[in-house]
Amino acid sequence: MSHLQDITQNLFEMGFEFDSMQMIFRHNSGLNVLFIPAAQTVHNEPVSDCIVLHEDIWKNRKAAVINRLLSLTGHTHRIHGRQCTVKRIDLETSRLFLEQYHTGGFVNSYFKYGLFYRDELISVGLFSKCRTFQTSKNLTYKSAELTRYACKTEIRITGGLDKLLNTFCREYEVNHLMTYADKEWTDGKSYFTLGFEKIAETPPLQFLVHKQTGQRIPAGEKPDNPDDWILKSNLGNLKLIRIKNPRP
Repeated sequence: MSHLQDITQNLFEMGFEFDSMQMIFRHNSGLNVLFIPAAQTVHNEPVSDCIVLHEDIWKNRKAAVINRLLSLTGHTHRIHGRQCTVKRIDLETSRLFLEQYHTGGFVNSYFKYGLFYRDELISVGLFSKCRTFQTSKNLTYKSAELTRYACKTEIRITGGLDKLLNTFCREYEVNHLMTYADKEWTDGKSYFTLGFEKIAETPPLQFLVHKQTGQRIPAGEKPDNPDDWILKSNLGNLKLIRIKNPRP
């Protein structure tokens, strides 16, 4: 079965319909998914009201893609953040969770937090090491970056990310939090409701994708067999910051 057939079958089960002329899957919720085949070299044009799904991401992150689409189309049951507890977790626990549930996979980060519901790990948030900066008025403040956040399949945690952010910021006295949002998956609105503001957009990033495995490497690298790789690009990211005191 080809990846397009596999995607089509899985998305049909979620209620999507496929527009083969435009390579777009449409859902009655208003969510659209634009499929980018492996053979399409560079994609950096703005796409209105569409998630952009690259074939190599489906190949290597299928479970995470399905998890995210289920959430976006409302195939979830809701849990309130106030019903959950926040705990520090170890590297292996966070790695296994994010490899399964985040479309970008795991990235090693200094602080690793989990949100637990009845002793079950249902979401993970990773943060960078804190840095101290000084303003023009000689005031100091602590800054950190939210590097990853993901929830378990078919679970929507109302206030869950906000609870993780506030716990981390309170414990380490952080009042300047930065993150990047993938423009192929979000317009940033979910972050705006948490108090983030957009301060910049990063340009599209070029990378090489292996034609057989779907592995991605930076475009500047020189692989042993260049003919086995194809040049592609994404849409870049939104750069967001949240400056506030955490709530108790």
